[in-house]
Amino acid sequence: MERVFLIHGWSVTTTETYQALHHKLADNGYELKHIYLGRYVSLDNEVEIRDVARAMHQELERHLKDDWASPFHLITHSTGALIVKQWIVHNYTGKFAEKKPLGSVIFLAGPHFGSRLAHQGRSMLAHIRYLGDTGKKLLTALELGSEFSWEINGEWLNSDHWQKKGVRPFNLIGDRVVKRTTDYEEKWLGGRIVRMAKDQMFSKLVPAHYEAGSDMTVRVAAGNLNFRRYQFTAKSATADQSAGRWVKLGEISGVPFGSLWRYTHSGPDFGIMNSIKRGAKIQMPKYQNLKLILECLQVKSDDQYAEVRDKLAEATVETLKKRTAYAQIDFRFVDDSGEPIDDYSFTFGAIKNDEFVPSKTVAHTHKNRASPNHFTVYIDLDQLEPQLTYYMLFDTSLDTPLVYYRPKPLEIQVTGVKLTDIVSANQTTQIEVVLARKSHPNLFVFHPGGDPQLHLKWNRKGEVK
Repeated sequence: MERVFLIHGWSVTTTETYQALHHKLADNGYELKHIYLGRYVSLDNEVEIRDVARAMHQELERHLKDDWASPFHLITHSTGALIVKQWIVHNYTGKFAEKKPLGSVIFLAGPHFGSRLAHQGRSMLAHIRYLGDTGKKLLTALELGSEFSWEINGEWLNSDHWQKKGVRPFNLIGDRVVKRTTDYEEKWLGGRIVRMAKDQMFSKLVPAHYEAGSDMTVRVAAGNLNFRRYQFTAKSATADQSAGRWVKLGEISGVPFGSLWRYTHSGPDFGIMNSIKRGAKIQMPKYQNLKLILECLQVKSDDQYAEVRDKLAEATVETLKKRTAYAQIDFRFVDDSGEPIDDYSFTFGAIKNDEFVPSKTVAHTHKNRASPNHFTVYIDLDQLEPQLTYYMLFDTSLDTPLVYYRPKPLEIQVTGVKLTDIVSANQTTQIEVVLARKSHPNLFVFHPGGDPQLHLKWNRKGEVK
């Protein structure tokens, strides 16, 4: 007896979101009574990822009772990935994980490193659409470069939290953007019929939804659990503004990952989960998603795990023949005490013909709304020029002369070749940048008591009048 639990994503309010996935699992050897369709509330502003993970654990206890030995599997869609990752680290512990009952964990379109659309879900328009709360705290965790993302992925760098428990994760995500005819209207312009966005407001929202290298909600690079984390500590006691020390803090590699060109995030036609219908047959190419899900569920050994890894890698190669390769960098700026640096400017560019120019390889940047010291850069690898030296300029700003950061500005120089060592196609790289925080000598001064000029006055800058 193998049980399978399905966990949906944000804003879902009906189990119809699973379409026929549970029926197709039943058609392929799993008993329908042992397949459970999860439901949870995601549109309450006070609910956090940890709350949902805790509630999920309570439900697992209710259904599994004392049987934490028989195997079970988890299939998540979208935000469900964050809930399950939280649960595995913080709730799937002790007696629950002792006999390693959890086998395959299949992340479908999991936003491991956020979604560009998340902060729009907290907007006034979203409140109107959902008639009230939009799940503000869940969306904060979902935003690109969130503190939650940094913390949970940092915990997953410790393989004891999952690998030692026998967990076998898999990543499947679509890489397809579909322009819907309902988004546009045809108009006669300039002597011909052209397609135009229906209204100006919607057209401004379209770029995030129709972003290349995504499934229309999650970037492929953000949906890959494999990633690397570095720390760059700037040297303040030097005139070289680019001097610093690189340290690799950790890496997750070898988790099977498949970027699939046929699928989008959701929707009845191309959704990576929603497109699975009752009549789906794994022999049909359009149901590659179902076939791969079944193969991931059937993995029982390291050799089988490696076989699926190779198969998903082959599928990704096929996708890259049709799509542009992108990577993502998540920066986290802190001082030498670990405190966030929120006020700064960031420029990514290169020197061409003796002129510093912004790099065309940067497709998009995002400063996190809740944690401004997190900054995400989306990289178009097709625009990367290996022969160039790239510069990441980081300039801090404080409204006082009494405290400052060094160096100012910080230059991080990397050659195009070195940059390809730091970032990888379809992956996220996290980089923590550490600057020294300094106090100006005028901030605090001791005067000897015997000084005949002892009685002094000073201004707000610490300057003696």
